Amino acid sequence: MRIQDLNGKNICVLGYGREGSAMVAALETYAPKAEITIADKNEATKPANDKHWLQIGSGWLHNLEKFDVIIKSPGIPPSAFTPDASIKDRVTNSTQIFLDTIADRKAICIGVTGSKGKSTTSSLITAILTSAGMQPLLLGNIGEPAIAHLKEIEEGRHIVLEMSSYQLADLTVSPLIAVITSLFPEHLDYHGDFETYTAAKTNIARFQEKGAAIFYNKLSPGLKQIAKLSKGKKVGFSWEDTPIRIEETKLLGMHNLSNMAASFKVGLYLKIPKQMMLNVFREFKGLPHRLEFIGTHGGIEWVDDAISTTPESTIAALEALGDRVTTIIVGGQDRGNDFSELGRKLVISKVDHVILFPESGERIRQAIMEHDQRMSFHTAITMDDAVRIAREVTPLSKICLLSTASPSYNMFKNFEEKGDQFKKCIGIEAK
Repeated sequence: MRIQDLNGKNICVLGYGREGSAMVAALETYAPKAEITIADKNEATKPANDKHWLQIGSGWLHNLEKFDVIIKSPGIPPSAFTPDASIKDRVTNSTQIFLDTIADRKAICIGVTGSKGKSTTSSLITAILTSAGMQPLLLGNIGEPAIAHLKEIEEGRHIVLEMSSYQLADLTVSPLIAVITSLFPEHLDYHGDFETYTAAKTNIARFQEKGAAIFYNKLSPGLKQIAKLSKGKKVGFSWEDTPIRIEETKLLGMHNLSNMAASFKVGLYLKIPKQMMLNVFREFKGLPHRLEFIGTHGGIEWVDDAISTTPESTIAALEALGDRVTTIIVGGQDRGNDFSELGRKLVISKVDHVILFPESGERIRQAIMEHDQRMSFHTAITMDDAVRIAREVTPLSKICLLSTASPSYNMFKNFEEKGDQFKKCIGIEAK
């Protein structure tokens, strides 16, 4: 469904967060005769203007059958809204509308997803395309909502779209070029179970036609099966395909070899010279809050890995930094993840002090205690507490790592705020 097809329709925008507000603004521009109702559970919702109907608070889901189209924001989980049969065919989302709209413009959309690595891979692909003079747009989960940039999409324009499982869940269209970096349990509180989460991820490939292409990590279980759903070209990659040693780059961690391999394969597919890509890999500095070395303060080295909200990504951080990590800050919102492998990893590491945030911190402590009781555990209820404890217990010239293995919505707005507070408490001004 293209956005211009919504002109004159009676539309409900379900959820007025970042994506919902961008969708309303886009409708005002491209479907000015649409009648818009904004529905949101938050009674404090205040739209940018008073031109539209409001349906907020406890009755936000009432009378949905009266609308021609319901545009659901990706942050609304199935537990909060699952459309019944009478309205199911009327429910869509802003990502679907964006992809349908730009199809007419023959733009080239590169969709990137994965349980780990999608942000770095998206940024690497964008840097490679930029170096080739292609002027790509980096949109989606990593940046601004794609629907807010329709006016910039013209024929031949390259869009790199980082796609979360939330954004993929309801799609019936796939990007022309798809990249899937990894697959392991994540966001289970939203999706309910791993099977449903995996089903959402498959939508990046499921609707690809001939002439499309999917790039998948052949070492990540399940991804070859997802790639088989595509009717397009299937290209596997692994860390061994990276044309450069990690020591030649500014990135930390062997897992970044896989991210570079994915972007390298996409670059080759788009006929970008190898030497140009090597130059990008050498100069790429990584992203904020992703294994970001933020300096030596008080004789301690501090590393911000606030993006790591799963046990698997924290394990990767420990592997990247090696034996110099002696203090780690973990824990946050408990999504029911299995911390047993993280517990085993910490036991064989050089970590002596584990600083625990609520709620999942206690389960991480139990996972460690099943194997070893030598470690010292410290409870922190604020970032200030955590950094103060880290200063007291971390030896000079060793690393304190913030890598919580859990999301922290119970304490912070998002991982960016978590990382920024970490820097502030250490005495570094967040950029």
